Formats: sequence, C-alpha cells, structure tokens
Amino acid sequence: PIRYDHATMVRQINVGRSKLKLFPSEGMAEEMGKVLDELEKESLEVTSRQESGRVTLGFDYVVVAEKPKDIITRMKSIL
Repeated sequence: PIRYDHATMVRQINVGRSKLKLFPSEGMAEEMGKVLDELEKESLEVTSRQESGRVTLGFDYVVVAEKPKDIITRMKSIL
C-alpha cells in the first residue's frame, strides 16, 4: 500500500488540473475544476484526522476519470 499525505494528494490533483484545458468545453472544464477543488479540501480534512497525517491506499493514483461508453458511441457517430 501507498501512504499519501496532503501534499502528495495535491500534486496528483494538480495533474488533473493541468488537463482541464484539454476538455471539450469550457463549462465541463470548470465543473471538473470544482470537483478537483473539493477533492483537495477533502484530502486536507481526511489527512488532518490521521495521527500520521497520511492515508493508506492500495493504488498509486488518487483521481481517475473514465468516459462512459455511450459518449464514445455518440462521438463516433458524429465523426
């Protein structure tokens, strides 16, 4: 397992933020930015409650995003 502190989580969240410019619309990017802001706040709250200041996860990533299959199908039909 990997032990994440708040700073490590923020670095991962910032990777997500760096990809916002790649979103297909400004509105979608803004909404995802809000989600990432909330994740940053939540990570501070969670790590602050831990004696070590870290949380243990069995994964080497903090944020994952997936496109639903129906979006991919719709995009293919447009192209």
